[in-house]
Amino acid sequence: MKNTLTGLAERLEKKAKEINNAASEASVKAALSIVGELAYRTPVDTSNALSGWQVSLINPTLGRIGPHFPGLNGSTYRQSASETITIAKQVLKNKKPGEIIYITNNEPYIRRLNDGYSGQAPAGFVERAVLIGRKSLASFKIKD
Repeated sequence: MKNTLTGLAERLEKKAKEINNAASEASVKAALSIVGELAYRTPVDTSNALSGWQVSLINPTLGRIGPHFPGLNGSTYRQSASETITIAKQVLKNKKPGEIIYITNNEPYIRRLNDGYSGQAPAGFVERAVLIGRKSLASFKIKD
């Protein structure tokens, strides 16, 4: 590239695009860490609550989806957790730089579960998942 103001502007524009792409990749990595943690830490009986974790882009989801694999006493926990992660990956593969990622659970009792209502998980499992997602960003580097 030229050693001119035009060349500098082109290089800066290219670097800005690389940073936007890297930030988008980092946010996808963090979201997948969070969803994975939530899928395997949400208390389970019928798989309804853990299947309720939904990932969306641009706007949060408003509806409820029910259990991916209905069961009792956690019998379908692994299948539902795996499906929750698979669906999140499908949504996130379409993410474009600048799009916001939402992770929601619209089950009416999810807050109560996070407050420690179930003996299966300590209070604050959602906050723990977010901390793990943030920690996953610590190793993320923008290429020079």
